Amino acid sequence: MIIKKYLSFITERLGVPDKIIDSATNLYDSILSHFEDKSSDTSTLSESEYSVDLPIQIEIADLKFNSVEFRVNLLSGLDDGTKVDIISWGVASMPDSTKNYKLYYDKNLIDDIKLFINFAITDETNFTDIYDYIKNERSRTIGILSHELKHVYDKYMLGKVFLEDIVDYSTWSNTRTGFRPIDEFIYYMYFISKTESLVRTSELAGELVTSDISKSEFKEFLNGSSTYENLVDIKGFTYQSLKSKLLSDIDHVRKQFVDLEDETDEEVLDTALEIAYIAIVKSSGKEMKSILRLDDPKLDKMRDLEIKIFGMCKDTEFFNKYLNKIVFNNKEEFFLYCEKKLNFEADKVIRKIIKLYDMCKDDVVNPLMTKINQRVDGKCIVNPKLYDKLVVKPNSKYKTKK
Repeated sequence: MIIKKYLSFITERLGVPDKIIDSATNLYDSILSHFEDKSSDTSTLSESEYSVDLPIQIEIADLKFNSVEFRVNLLSGLDDGTKVDIISWGVASMPDSTKNYKLYYDKNLIDDIKLFINFAITDETNFTDIYDYIKNERSRTIGILSHELKHVYDKYMLGKVFLEDIVDYSTWSNTRTGFRPIDEFIYYMYFISKTESLVRTSELAGELVTSDISKSEFKEFLNGSSTYENLVDIKGFTYQSLKSKLLSDIDHVRKQFVDLEDETDEEVLDTALEIAYIAIVKSSGKEMKSILRLDDPKLDKMRDLEIKIFGMCKDTEFFNKYLNKIVFNNKEEFFLYCEKKLNFEADKVIRKIIKLYDMCKDDVVNPLMTKINQRVDGKCIVNPKLYDKLVVKPNSKYKTKK
């Protein structure tokens, strides 16, 4: 078992699966080619959605996929002076089975990848604008595609995902309060979630390798990376700093309420934090309840009967245990717990991505290393006589000492 785990581990370099960057690069080229073909249509775009099959083989370590279903979603409303921007990328994988509140993924039953992209556009945007955007963001886009392919790899190589992790990820992805500093905190929780932390090294490695970064340029590259910048901010996050940001933004915070009278800034701050804590817990509980179908009226009678006969329903018991994990005595206890989690997880990911330095090209090649690199690591000698005669050519004339 240990040997098997070790062999599995060494197939990845610094947490970056073999072939993932090459596959991300090929996928990028295919997407760029798609938008180049679409750019012949110069008409302006409107809010819409469409799908296209990209005939491309994706390889990540020993995983192979023979096609990519690429779904493009165009959303109107961009108003920052640009014609196009990317809102998000994503991949989707349906589990093959569920058991004991885990979702299982069988790599032998999957042959394609479902890839999504959400664009923000204006009334003047056309496909040429999208093509230009993708073309100009080559390294960053390849990094993001490496990120998404790593999500696929993790699901099928690990083989299972815990239901709690799915609900937590969904909560941090989809819950927003309208209080800007708190929503930034929620984004931070999403950023260091278990699902996202697993893919950060692949994301940065894809951008680093395709940018042809040398070892002497690594520090500058890292400091200029939004991923690294976020991690540094998260590592330094404190509950106190969150409250300070809310007080600095108190005018906007007050605007989110409709019934304020003579409350002080501190009272408004306290209420906003309480609302946020309750919203997060409710969102998690609602998501878990929905997945377990505990809110399905068609199943109520069946569960009532099961509870009468056997006691607490198994799903209800699991749900209550999950609630015990996410409900705290008060909001202070919740935010202080999150503070420690954010600091610890961000530090752990930073330590991983710093090791990507080893993937950078050398600035100066040592002459000794050049000679070492020119040697053959292994060879198969099929005909030893011809090998000796034509390749090695041994000296057949010797002198003996008299």
